[in-house]
Amino acid sequence: MNDIRKLQKPLGKVYKHQYHEHSKEELYGELKEVPAVFSNTISLELNKEILVNELQKSLEAWIESLKKWVLENKYFIGHIKAFIEGEENFNVWIATTGKKINIKTSENHEDEKVKSITVSITAIVFGTDEKTLKFTTLKKLEELLHVKIHC
Repeated sequence: MNDIRKLQKPLGKVYKHQYHEHSKEELYGELKEVPAVFSNTISLELNKEILVNELQKSLEAWIESLKKWVLENKYFIGHIKAFIEGEENFNVWIATTGKKINIKTSENHEDEKVKSITVSITAIVFGTDEKTLKFTTLKKLEELLHVKIHC
């Protein structure tokens, strides 16, 4: 039997964080669980130029697909974030801790097109292993950007 315990003693209070609320009774997990961590920087050449707005939508869909995978497998997101840099000083920062996706884009680049980008990823997920996390993170990025990643 796994050593599963409550992480905090229930106090019956509801705690509100910036994006969600939970009760202490909901916090379960293995007592000494260690998260899987995947972190890498990848340079990508896209198959065709795309508008920055389209790239931003693809990145949001990527993070949503990772959130869905985590939920389906009953894992827990510690943090998933990516920083994307492109030509002409364009950049996007996107992150989630499991609820809302936060995204910030450099100003005045919405109508520009990009062909190559650099993606710096850090994903911290409880309940899976590092190999699976890396594979799933990169596979979903490949699918949404229609690229092949060699890492």
